[in-house]
Amino acid sequence: VSAKATPIIALTPLFQTAVKAGEHLLSLDSTGNSDFCFADALLESLGMVIEILFSVLEDISNSSTWMYMLNTMCNLIFNPKLLELEYERQVAGQPKKTPIFSAFERLMRLAGGTKPHISTVAVSKISVAWAFQKDSNSSDMGLCAIPYRTHIASLLIHKECKLDDSTANQALSKNQWDKLLPKQTHYLSITRGFVLLFLSKLPDANEMCEIVLKDLVHFIILYLLDNVCCAKVKAGDIFISGSVEYAKRSRAWQALCLLHRFVTDDIALLVASRVFQAMSMNSHGQIRYFMEIFTIQGIRKHPHHFGEHLAKEIRRADLSLQYLSSLMIIGGNVIANPRYQSEFFTASTSQRVKDILCGVIPWLSSTQGFSRAIAQLLVHKLIPIVADTSLIGLTEDNALTKDEAVLKKIYSFLEQNSDMRRLRGKQQNFFNSYDVENACSLEGLLSIPVDDGDEANPDYMVDAIKTCLADVYQEAHEGDAPAWKQLEDLLVKTDQIKSASLDGDSPVQSEGDLVNFQRKILPLDALDLSMKLFQEQKLLNAAGKKKQKLIVCATLVDKVPNLGGLARTAEIFAAQKLVVPDLFVKRLDSFKSISASANDWIDMEECKEEDLLNWLHKMKKQMYTIIGLEQTSSSKCITKMDFPEKTVLLLGKEKEGIPVEFLAAVDHCIEIPQLGIIRSLNVHVTGAIAIWKYTEQMMQRNNRIS
Repeated sequence: VSAKATPIIALTPLFQTAVKAGEHLLSLDSTGNSDFCFADALLESLGMVIEILFSVLEDISNSSTWMYMLNTMCNLIFNPKLLELEYERQVAGQPKKTPIFSAFERLMRLAGGTKPHISTVAVSKISVAWAFQKDSNSSDMGLCAIPYRTHIASLLIHKECKLDDSTANQALSKNQWDKLLPKQTHYLSITRGFVLLFLSKLPDANEMCEIVLKDLVHFIILYLLDNVCCAKVKAGDIFISGSVEYAKRSRAWQALCLLHRFVTDDIALLVASRVFQAMSMNSHGQIRYFMEIFTIQGIRKHPHHFGEHLAKEIRRADLSLQYLSSLMIIGGNVIANPRYQSEFFTASTSQRVKDILCGVIPWLSSTQGFSRAIAQLLVHKLIPIVADTSLIGLTEDNALTKDEAVLKKIYSFLEQNSDMRRLRGKQQNFFNSYDVENACSLEGLLSIPVDDGDEANPDYMVDAIKTCLADVYQEAHEGDAPAWKQLEDLLVKTDQIKSASLDGDSPVQSEGDLVNFQRKILPLDALDLSMKLFQEQKLLNAAGKKKQKLIVCATLVDKVPNLGGLARTAEIFAAQKLVVPDLFVKRLDSFKSISASANDWIDMEECKEEDLLNWLHKMKKQMYTIIGLEQTSSSKCITKMDFPEKTVLLLGKEKEGIPVEFLAAVDHCIEIPQLGIIRSLNVHVTGAIAIWKYTEQMMQRNNRIS
């Protein structure tokens, strides 16, 4: 069937005639005729009508007419009765005639990755048909969607491309979806929003048809876990915010949060193993947020399977700091959050609680302050469950078992230490406000603000608790600062007060207040002189030249000769400092011989690889731009890079480059053009070229200023 021989002026009448024919065929089906021969004839006739409609669409060039025809066709063919008829034919073993399914696949291919308006219209129409139910009993809702289950899973991780100005009028108007989807839904999430809407309407697992539960929902859950969440990032794929891989994983975990209520006992163990496997892999904080939400819901619903995994994993001695952080957040919610703790403790055996306590106690001495903070909260919550704290305080140590005596000392310290109490109170407030139910709802998921890559950007608890730790430390040690620092803070505060006074906001601090403060910290003359000299010396290198605001980060460099060469180069070009994985390297002869005593003249700082991500974020807060030497799809040629004055130059590992987990913190990637056969330069040579390029630009700027 083709419309190619039809004059352009006759295309619209031909389309309307085909639509009328389709409507007539549907009216014949309304008689309830269930004869298979009739069904085959109906589907075959509809297939011919659909071919005519597609043929007309191929020849229409006017975009507004094209969109009208697309909407009309989808309204016609994505009829619940037709989807039901096709499904019944497939169940009967005669799946050959599936014109509706074929039309949907054809529209998805037509949409591809550049025409999101097509997929949005098609999904908005067919998702209504997927939710069809024969009668008021909603247990069979979703039956018609089973043949489309792979497409549904793919649409859940689908991200529309941005429309350019020439196709803006083809987008689905806000009035068409605003009443169905949450008002805050981002325009690049409309298509998957309709799929999430369909899944949110399905009845709970205990009220759902078993075929729908197993063949549709369980299939989607396991498909997302196996093919997206637990899949390793392929070599060459970029895993940074805004990338395709990042979008897939973020959206897969969001979909799983919505689907958590369909995890039943028969797949809970399998799901739990997959979830903790994915959690042990490096990932971004925003993705881990949804990972943790889903796991918390899993523990609440299936405390045996998920709880056993939590107890097992938290006792491991080889946890990465990322994985440990997630386990602590999950543990904090199910143990300290008053909304969920009763569910966990009611369903957990005393042995499981002891296992978790044994796993958490060692992390009281973790090098990561975040983990230490939550560990002390969990230990304080768990000890009274394991031991009778009312007796611990009244009983002599020799009357207790060895375990009880240890727990007594730990609990007493946590209870009596004012800093621990202050920190515990702030941590408890965070967990009290943690609402996983809202994060697992359709409105909660689609209303989350997005980042620069147009992906969900929730407030990650790790960042919030780190801020809390800084506040607690400041509160506890605000009187411990050196005298010069107290004076500096006071003078800054005084300037602020005076400025506010000029605006009429508050009175100027009295001169008497300043005098009283100065009496406490005098003599000022000696203090001011020594501090001024110290600060001036820090800005100069050993040759008396002003240091550049360039920090060379070689944490990922593990070969001593390369570190020695970088130290020499960094010192020659007056870098601010060199960051290395271990300061012990300064003592090695192989380092000294190549560095030519540069280690005596340049500032060096130690940063382990496990602490690198936090260090990079700390430097960003200090207004440094992170520039990575790495070949990616978005890398700039070094000759075209305009280096900011405050730059951190991040060097990668030999052969491997910069791991994906650190690329998330990189602001720009640069690469050096190569004209030979060998694929890469030595990391020291690469670093030296970049250091010189930065220096050259700074010298040119200074000359222009002069």
